[in-house]
Amino acid sequence: MHALNDILQQADQDCERYLALTEREREAIVQQSMDELEQLLQEKRPLIEALARHDQSIKHYCSQQQISAQSLQSHVSGLNDEALSAAYQQFLEHLEACKAANDRNARLVRHSQNSTSNLLDLLRNQGESSQNIYDQLGNRSRSGVSRDLTKV
Repeated sequence: MHALNDILQQADQDCERYLALTEREREAIVQQSMDELEQLLQEKRPLIEALARHDQSIKHYCSQQQISAQSLQSHVSGLNDEALSAAYQQFLEHLEACKAANDRNARLVRHSQNSTSNLLDLLRNQGESSQNIYDQLGNRSRSGVSRDLTKV
């Protein structure tokens, strides 16, 4: 068995675990479950560290073989090892899936932040400070002006 194969298999397993966590993270974001999100962030941290170590191992392998990281795919193909080629390809696919899932979750978080910000702006009635419904602390406005519900 090739030394790179072990690195790729371990990295691929960590990618799969990370991908599963990003799926759970997506659900927690959609459900706005802050407790679950906090727990998932703690679970993701060691996987991110492990993936960084795998990256260093791959770079070390490339250094030993005197090839650049960009030439790794050509190197793997040139070894004529079908199992290694398959492991490398599967690792790349899972790595890309992790990146896509991470990007998706980042978009969901930004959307949630924007929605919350827009809701706060609406509740504070931006631009009409004398007629705020709630103050910055979330307390009912003390301006004494009551408004029709239809105007809120």
